[in-house]
Amino acid sequence: MFSAAATATSLDALVTTLGQWGRFLDPVILIAAAAVVLAALVPAARRFLPTALGALTATLVIGEAVLAWFHLRLWDLAVLVDPVTGRVSGSFAVPLWIESEKLYVWALILTVIALAVRRHRAELQPTLAVAAALLATGALVWGRPFAEPLPSFFAQYGSYLAAWDSGDPGVASGAFQGLEGSRRFYYNTWYMWVHPPLLFVSYGAFVASFAATVLMIVRRRSSFEQTAYRWARFGYLPLTFGMLIGFPWAILAWSGESWWWSGKVNMSIMMWLLYTAYLHARLYLRRPGMWRVVAILAVLSFVALVLTYVTTYIVPGAHSVV
Repeated sequence: MFSAAATATSLDALVTTLGQWGRFLDPVILIAAAAVVLAALVPAARRFLPTALGALTATLVIGEAVLAWFHLRLWDLAVLVDPVTGRVSGSFAVPLWIESEKLYVWALILTVIALAVRRHRAELQPTLAVAAALLATGALVWGRPFAEPLPSFFAQYGSYLAAWDSGDPGVASGAFQGLEGSRRFYYNTWYMWVHPPLLFVSYGAFVASFAATVLMIVRRRSSFEQTAYRWARFGYLPLTFGMLIGFPWAILAWSGESWWWSGKVNMSIMMWLLYTAYLHARLYLRRPGMWRVVAILAVLSFVALVLTYVTTYIVPGAHSVV
């Protein structure tokens, strides 16, 4: 039989265990990130960069494995029960890349890209490594995935448990209905297991493209433009597919809301249009002065990417956390 008090106790123990892992992993990851920055910025230490980057990637992978274990335990413990009928509605398949874990996943993807880069490796890898180290640091300092996991989810589920224990059937039923909608159309939908990872892969590729664009502008070498184009082309495909599968889900999940006016949605479309313009502008790259237009579009596209991510936290709307 379901017990709200027993469930709350089990979840508290789970969060405590994750926090204990975090007290070990956080300093290890931060030390690895510092080593990466040092190796990337100090010429005498540059030969140690692949080793430092590999260590950072390994620690991030271990941390992601711990988070995956945490999510599996959530599936077992955080069940949703109808307070009226007593029927178990289901568990929560909370994705590994929402809330406090967004930056962490992006940092992990970028470290893999930094390790995998081959073309202009000597010039690109230090920049990508520093970006990955900064993202990893930000993920731990501001995201706090181990110390304060999934704050919105636990706030929702905690309210549901409190309503269950209130003894008021109306309050408990209302909390159940609200959380059931989130479970079905957000946490457990296939879309949340496909859409965000595709976007994070594209974001990582666009970081590599932007780094190569900056090198092209500074060094005036066309080979860097080729590298920037290849990474942008690689990132454009998952970006496009991820956005396309998002629209049918948005129509279903946000029915009755003016979600198409959301700042995040509009910035995402602007970003896609700019990257589309950038890729098409390259068809005329051999025309006099066209490389400047391509470079400007590449920089504007990346600025739109950053604003798209930031918009989630500063502009109210259906696709925001403010």
